[in-house]
Amino acid sequence: MKFVDLGLSERIASSLTSLGFEKPTEIQGKAIPAIFSGSDIMASAETGSGKTAAYALPTIQEIGRQTPKGKKTVQALILVPTRELAIQVHEQFKRFSVNSGIRSACIYGGTRFERQTRDLDRGVDIIVATPGRLNDHISRGNVDLTSAGKLVLDEADRMLDMGFMPQVRQIVKKMTNRRQTLMFSATISKGIVSAAEEFLAKPVTIRVNTNRIEPKNIVQNAFLVAESDKEELLLKLLTEQPDLNSVLVFARTRAKATRIRKKLCAANVPAEEIHGNISQNKREKTLLRYRKGEFSVLVATDVAARGLDVPEISHVVNYDLPDQAEDYVHRIGRTGRAGRSGVAYSFVCSNQRHLVKEIEKIIGRELIAGGDRSNSKSKPKTGNPKVKTTQQRPEGKARPTRSDSTSNSKSDATRSKTKRAGNMFGATKSKTQRSKSKSHHSQTKPDANWITEIDPRAKSSRSKRRRRRRVSEYCSELKAR
Repeated sequence: MKFVDLGLSERIASSLTSLGFEKPTEIQGKAIPAIFSGSDIMASAETGSGKTAAYALPTIQEIGRQTPKGKKTVQALILVPTRELAIQVHEQFKRFSVNSGIRSACIYGGTRFERQTRDLDRGVDIIVATPGRLNDHISRGNVDLTSAGKLVLDEADRMLDMGFMPQVRQIVKKMTNRRQTLMFSATISKGIVSAAEEFLAKPVTIRVNTNRIEPKNIVQNAFLVAESDKEELLLKLLTEQPDLNSVLVFARTRAKATRIRKKLCAANVPAEEIHGNISQNKREKTLLRYRKGEFSVLVATDVAARGLDVPEISHVVNYDLPDQAEDYVHRIGRTGRAGRSGVAYSFVCSNQRHLVKEIEKIIGRELIAGGDRSNSKSKPKTGNPKVKTTQQRPEGKARPTRSDSTSNSKSDATRSKTKRAGNMFGATKSKTQRSKSKSHHSQTKPDANWITEIDPRAKSSRSKRRRRRRVSEYCSELKAR
């Protein structure tokens, strides 16, 4: 299928070809004809599937045909939950509307009103805005929405979670009732269905990949690790795997994001941070440098979980798991975009196993057990990511008893000593792990519920001392580098 087959003009189709878009994605192929029909739309698709172009392209074409002479008036309003997403969507509109005469404005908080007010006074066809700042402009009399015949609610689930719906209702009251409303979301929850009933009239529902809401080309790995060992594990992943060229690390709080960035810089890993305490101007400059590849690691809070479109991001690290399973989908969706492959690492503390179960429930499958142990000598013999470099318990085989694990103590001790370099931070292997090492090179059916234990808790005082010594040696090596 070609873009012209969806009803787009030859001019837009040729400009898309020059931009590198060869054929429409599934969500674009289903949504664009429905939008041209004039129906309200409620669409759901995996993150990174091209939802922005799905509503931007028909909107640009319709406004290009209807733009009257004289001062421009608002024809379309796109509401998004975050500043970063507003900037990204606005850039896409400018990219698709080159030489069309269409003028757009990007309205979001964290910056001065003056420049935004000047843009609105000149007259614009399209406004991309966050609800809070747009309401401020409406109250100041800077914008008139009575002529806007199209409303787009992008990332509607996020706007609902962030409590923007009251502000959205105030904005909708300023618009005409004879409008087309398009609602796009990565997930459709009960709250989204309720919002659709409020804002949409007899909508056409479009669902793409309903059984899998995260991109299929993202390899997902989970590590069980103590909170105190996360920094060492992150450094090990970043310094010992050369293919981690563009990494996005998610932290729970602003203070932790700052601490992680400082630790990485101290270890000679180029890193920057973005979060709510960073000014909007500095955040934009940081993102621009990140896109140019001036540094390899960006540490962020959930402010970047949606709206950050950097196709070159190869890895996402969930340093802290999100409290909401839906946010996990949007975090890892920053990689594996536009058909590229990606890798997502998640650090899981022992008291967060319930979050893993919630994530597995929403993505409809189990997280891949284990991670990529950079020091492990064994490699999967096939391309199946579920055949892992970690030891797996064969199906139907009971866990080894205490007597089983101690029967060959000398050989086990020798094997543990030689394998210790491949054990993360040199942690002493548990007896269960030693008994499993006998079948290390044998092919076994993986138990998908088994999460790699990067932090096996030492049970003896001697093991604890040995573990502390190994961690201390590892940290000394990092400082020496």
